[in-house]
Amino acid sequence: MPREQILLLVVSFVTSTVTGILGLGGGLLLVAVMPAFLPPQAVIPIHGAVQLASNTSRALLALRHACWRIIGAFLAGAALGALMGVPAIGALPTEAVSPLLGSFVLLIVWIPRRLFPRQIPGGFFAAGLVQTFLSLFVGATGPINGALLARQELSRDQTVVTHAGMMTFLHLAKIFAFALSGFAFSPYLGLLAGLTLATILGSWAGTRLRPLVSEKAFRPIFKGLLTLLALRLLLSAL
Repeated sequence: MPREQILLLVVSFVTSTVTGILGLGGGLLLVAVMPAFLPPQAVIPIHGAVQLASNTSRALLALRHACWRIIGAFLAGAALGALMGVPAIGALPTEAVSPLLGSFVLLIVWIPRRLFPRQIPGGFFAAGLVQTFLSLFVGATGPINGALLARQELSRDQTVVTHAGMMTFLHLAKIFAFALSGFAFSPYLGLLAGLTLATILGSWAGTRLRPLVSEKAFRPIFKGLLTLLALRLLLSAL
């Protein structure tokens, strides 16, 4: 295996471990690194396939903590968002979307609770629709889910596992959309097999390390990481 692919496997393991501990962050880090290893047109679909493995494994490792009310509503919206996005794949510039996503995440995270409704219009169905549609163009939209979940009364493990369940269905819908649009995954099957194994191992490591972060410390760390990821989205437009 080429040295570049081995390095990408290591990056996938590390980013999956980070996400296993804190619930998010790894996907955005991974999509930022992938253009150095893959053709531009392959970055988002391959990233989606890798993240499917990462999120599915993370959810299955602690499935009892999942909030199915949220995941079910998000799934319905994600399926519709993927179908709506198929005709537009490749047409919407990332430069126009990233700053909007970053601004939205900062707004949700930092606006005082009394000034922002706990439930967004349309709930997590609307979040699934919009987020899946946008993920076809910018790859990692997990911070949106993180920002919305941060406003729910969920525990550390509920937040991480529910987020993983939502992102599992988002990436599954995204892969389906790219397959419908004609993207060929077959040339990358060998690489995807290695990346899948690396991300599953990362999910396992992150799940084992998560108890080291206390419930009290989790919320400010989660909020701080969301802020950093949002700022990165804003800066990427520059």
